[in-house]
Amino acid sequence: MTRPERIIPPPARNMSAEELQAKAELARSAASAWRRYSLSDRVSLIRQFWEGIRLGHDELARIIEDEIGRPPLETQMLELSGADILVRYYCANAHRILQEHPVWRPWLFLNKRAYVRYHPYGLIGLITPWNFPFILAATDAVAAMLAGNAVLIKPSEHVWRTAVWLENKARSSGLFPEGLISVALGDGSAGNFTVSQADMIVFTGSPGVGREVASHAAARLKPAVLELGGKHPMIVLEDAPLERAARAAVWGAFANSGQLCIGVERAFVHESVYQTFTEAVRKGLQALRQSLKGRERDLGRLALKPQLERIKDQLEDARSKGARVIGGEILDEENLMMAPALVLEATPDMKLMHDETFGPVLPVMKIGRAEEGLRLANLSPLGLSASIWSSDLSKAESLAASVEAGMVSVNDLVTHYSIATLPFGGIKGSGLGRRHGDEGLRMFCWQQSVCVHEWPSQSPDLWWFPYDAFKAKILRWVSGWA
Repeated sequence: MTRPERIIPPPARNMSAEELQAKAELARSAASAWRRYSLSDRVSLIRQFWEGIRLGHDELARIIEDEIGRPPLETQMLELSGADILVRYYCANAHRILQEHPVWRPWLFLNKRAYVRYHPYGLIGLITPWNFPFILAATDAVAAMLAGNAVLIKPSEHVWRTAVWLENKARSSGLFPEGLISVALGDGSAGNFTVSQADMIVFTGSPGVGREVASHAAARLKPAVLELGGKHPMIVLEDAPLERAARAAVWGAFANSGQLCIGVERAFVHESVYQTFTEAVRKGLQALRQSLKGRERDLGRLALKPQLERIKDQLEDARSKGARVIGGEILDEENLMMAPALVLEATPDMKLMHDETFGPVLPVMKIGRAEEGLRLANLSPLGLSASIWSSDLSKAESLAASVEAGMVSVNDLVTHYSIATLPFGGIKGSGLGRRHGDEGLRMFCWQQSVCVHEWPSQSPDLWWFPYDAFKAKILRWVSGWA
């Protein structure tokens, strides 16, 4: 029997300590020059740079297809279009978000002027994951650069060519100081180096590694924004729009071969519609087109061998505890391709109901009441995203308020990532901080509060020395304590 051709590319080489140091020094030099550009100039140059990215989208989609096996059309929809929305929003709103602005002050201080300024940190470390190699690196890089920073990107050692492509695009554009976008290649040691050199860290990845990054950053008193994965619960109530819900479940669970931090990882379905829902999902699953290459397909392969092993273990655990698994066959182990799996009669004690799966698997569990679905959803130590499905929007939105997740959708999922004004991030074990919206730019700055005394120019303030009863009486009166 002929072995299938292995198409998974090799990992990146580990850069030497000297190479990494040279990268960091070049990036820091670029940061010193770049921060002196006016915000208007930064916006203009980044817009020109982004137009070059847009023109090269076919090449980029091919690189991503080679790296993680994703269909090119899915890259266009999930990464390129989403990134374009975010970058255009940042560029259009950078002046409003980053300009210094006055703040309210009590009438006792009306003779003073108070405002806030935003200053770049300097060098931002972006530690990016393998499942979305472009959108996270590119949009965070653009936001950091608009704020006046340089970026040092440490991509996954398994999926690194996209980051190098971005670095080369920045250098060849001739628009920026050399090294403004720099890439550090290698395993965890390159990540540790990035944390040690950067002034601020943005990490996307597993909870375990994220805690290590947070610990290293905290030891150096460096700010860090962490996005550490999710276990999206889909709560389908008895009055849900079932056709839309079933189609959403198929897409939300299997897009990017299930390697999506805000994708559906669990479905809690009311017992009265369980049969109808699962049958619709089964039919949708069977209609999916899957292959290693080509444009006319919906699914590709998994990106990494450990993902396949984790999924196999979770499915075996589910079967041993009474679940019925539809699909899930290993189609090409050498190239990490497995059929999507629908897991019926799931129970809370199964690994795939509480551990992140990050693969093309959808476990479905019956519930008797909405409150039961909410309780089960909140059992997870992760709290990134969730969704409620009901025709009663008032009921659904009320239930959403009790979901322990940083982002909740009603009769929808994933869309919130591309609504650029919405903050993106989780609670509990899903991380710290928020991307996107105004916060997505300001997080790359340190804030400076400024207070200016304007009049009378020579007189001391009432609360200065010497203290006396008359001053105290006046202060009590003006502060409302009298």
